[in-house]
Amino acid sequence: MTKNKKNESEAEKKIKISTLFYGTAIFILLAFLFSAIFVYRLNSPNKIPGYIYNHIFYPAVIMDGTEFISIGSVNQNLLSIKKFYESQDFSSLGLRFDFTTDDGKRRLKIREKELINKMIEDRAIEILAKERGIKVSKKTVSDNVDRKMDEYGNRDTIGENLKNLYGWTIGDFEEKIVKPSLYKDELEKWLMENDGKGKNEKSQQNANDAKKRLEKGENFDEVAKAISEGGTSETGGKLGWFKADQISEEIRKDVIALKKDEISDVLESKLGYHIIRIDDTKEVDGAKIYDVNQIFFPKTSFATWLDTQIKAMNVWILLVDYKWNEKTGAVEFKDEEMERFEVESLNKAQKDASLLTF
Repeated sequence: MTKNKKNESEAEKKIKISTLFYGTAIFILLAFLFSAIFVYRLNSPNKIPGYIYNHIFYPAVIMDGTEFISIGSVNQNLLSIKKFYESQDFSSLGLRFDFTTDDGKRRLKIREKELINKMIEDRAIEILAKERGIKVSKKTVSDNVDRKMDEYGNRDTIGENLKNLYGWTIGDFEEKIVKPSLYKDELEKWLMENDGKGKNEKSQQNANDAKKRLEKGENFDEVAKAISEGGTSETGGKLGWFKADQISEEIRKDVIALKKDEISDVLESKLGYHIIRIDDTKEVDGAKIYDVNQIFFPKTSFATWLDTQIKAMNVWILLVDYKWNEKTGAVEFKDEEMERFEVESLNKAQKDASLLTF
């Protein structure tokens, strides 16, 4: 074979290999795209084989560009919720559920939306914790479960109950419930020891300063308008009428002991620091009620802090029925009719077990 023919043969071989490579790549890409369209449009246990339905790796949610929640994990958890209700007898409570009807399917959709919001919250907590150097190991999770098993009963019995109620193994329970709970506890502890400590000290100092101003004769309403951080500051701290059992237990005794127009010391609750004035009292249906005003300075709330952190994240919802509301930091239905159905259904939740939180 001449040198030129040999070079031509090698060139043809390279072309064939490159053509095969690019052809294969295009085929894989098209297959991926078509399967993605199928999954996102027709994601249903009635249309997709069970194992595949439970292990779809396409993302349902993408968070901050690098973290994602898979469609398969959402599907698994939704089936567990469905199994829970189907394994219970709510008839003795006068409650019902039926996921086979059109309304039942829409009610299950409401649970799916709530589930996705909870999964986003759990993943956000884990992301925020790891950013602050917090790591919950598998051993920590396992040890925690072992302690609970010792407290509440036989491991085999608990494992059987988990399987019957949710279709879970103990490993599923560790991953879906225990691990997120431990991350939340550790992150909340971090917040209280760091950001929370400074905020709480400042709130306490502000409350003490407010009390001093009142002791010097300044008007309660004016001080409330000027510096209270409560939601009623614009109205001079007017909260309205309360029964004793409607007042926070931590400050109840001190509040109901006040006489009309008397102002309390700085009172501390888990919410923050309160200075209370009782404007009036009266009896309604044999119960004493209190007209309450307050000057208030909040403590750091983990729920409020977490809500702010989630709103600051970049969250993309890829499922066709939902959208992300950046203002509320929550998943919502795209369909306005579903939104109306959700509101109406939740107002009737006492009659439908499928809308009760468990």
